[in-house]
Amino acid sequence: MSPVAATALNKVYGLKVAMKNQFLLLLAVIITACSSQKQEAPAPELSLADTPAEVPLSSLALPVTISYADIEKRINKEIGQLLYEDRDFENNGIDNVKLVVKRTGNIRMTALNQYFQFTVPLEIWVEGRVKSSLGGIFSPQQAPQLTKNAVFKLEVTLSSKLEPQADWSVKTQSVVNFKWTESPVLDFGLVKLPIGGLIEKTVASQLNKLGSQIDAEAKKYLQFKPLIEKYWQELQQPIRINGSFPAVLYILPEAISLGPIQPGTAAITLQTGIQAKIVMTTDTLLSRPPLRPMPALQKGLLTEPDVNLMLTASLSYAQLSQLAQQNIGGQTFEFEGGKHKIKLEQISISGLGTTMQARIRLKGSAKAGLFGKKKIDGVYYFTGTPYYDSAKQEIRIKDFDFDVKSRDLLLKSAEWLFKSNFKKQVEAQLRYPMGKELSLLKKTAESALNKPFSPELTLSGKIVKLEPTELRLEAGQLVIYVQSTGSLSVNLK
Repeated sequence: MSPVAATALNKVYGLKVAMKNQFLLLLAVIITACSSQKQEAPAPELSLADTPAEVPLSSLALPVTISYADIEKRINKEIGQLLYEDRDFENNGIDNVKLVVKRTGNIRMTALNQYFQFTVPLEIWVEGRVKSSLGGIFSPQQAPQLTKNAVFKLEVTLSSKLEPQADWSVKTQSVVNFKWTESPVLDFGLVKLPIGGLIEKTVASQLNKLGSQIDAEAKKYLQFKPLIEKYWQELQQPIRINGSFPAVLYILPEAISLGPIQPGTAAITLQTGIQAKIVMTTDTLLSRPPLRPMPALQKGLLTEPDVNLMLTASLSYAQLSQLAQQNIGGQTFEFEGGKHKIKLEQISISGLGTTMQARIRLKGSAKAGLFGKKKIDGVYYFTGTPYYDSAKQEIRIKDFDFDVKSRDLLLKSAEWLFKSNFKKQVEAQLRYPMGKELSLLKKTAESALNKPFSPELTLSGKIVKLEPTELRLEAGQLVIYVQSTGSLSVNLK
């Protein structure tokens, strides 16, 4: 081969080698562009919310009645028939009067305005003695005497106003009133001796003693603390509600007040007001708290009975993940006329405090350069804040965005994703309808507010308004705090 031919051949060979190398380089670029590398972003670090959800106070009215018949029965048993006996003319400074005061019937209890009245039927036996020396003819010891006795009947009224004290004792002081229907007189024939002035002081003294005795007995039998304390403890017993929405109702009393005692025609009515936190949970979110002892009594005007019932419902992360997967899992999103495609293969929900996170597995490809495609294959995290949309009755997500560490990874492999509306599309489909659940929750709550605590104590209530107010993410579940308002009363049989 001639040198010229060899040189030409070498040039052609070199050109082929150069073209081959360029092709291999381009192929490598294309392969590199189309290759995928699995990525796994670290999970975000979440923290608990600063303050727990606040349970508002409710006002419960607990009317307690004590019948007069019960008090009368006990007082009549304790107070005897004979109230006073003096059968000696010579005592009390030789007053020449014998006096016996007896109770002839049962003590009756009634009321007038704010005062209680105890009416006591009495019989007063009086014997009087008249002695005369007949102008000094006879000595005082030998002077002739006349005696005469008579029986007088009257009714004595004792008025009393009961005042409960902070230590739950009862302060009462009866005021005795009595009036002769006719002035007591002993008739000796030629001489009529008025004895009202002689016996009134003694009768009044004995009646004041009777008043003190009735006060003591009334205070003994008007110890309403044990009765109210019994109801206080019964209110704290949890009520379980079975059905399609199992729940437990807790009443957590904190304070108790008592308005003025109201005397009725046949009974005393104690208007008791209880301040309490009322919670109904649909899960084991609240363990049974210990019984709270009854605090000191607060006196004053009672607030109108109302109920601010805090309902708590929960959705497990497994439920949330399943709903999210049904709504958005497996969807493919296209951008820029199909230039970029990404598939959301799997989504799972969890969170802590007020931050919800979505763990998302993405697979897709994006056009890279003239010929290549860059593939995406990895696990990334979104975070956002759940909230309740009252207009649509849905739990939705706001401030939904890639977590910082996931963003750093995707900036290297899919920067275009941040210029798209991908996160908005995902956010729009992460919604959890609550209308049906809230309707069922209201029905369950009203069922709980119309339950008996005991054969004597029952609740009677109605839910007027019900609205989710706060969402908290706890270990394993999203807790929904639902504020409801209405009326609630405690009824005693």
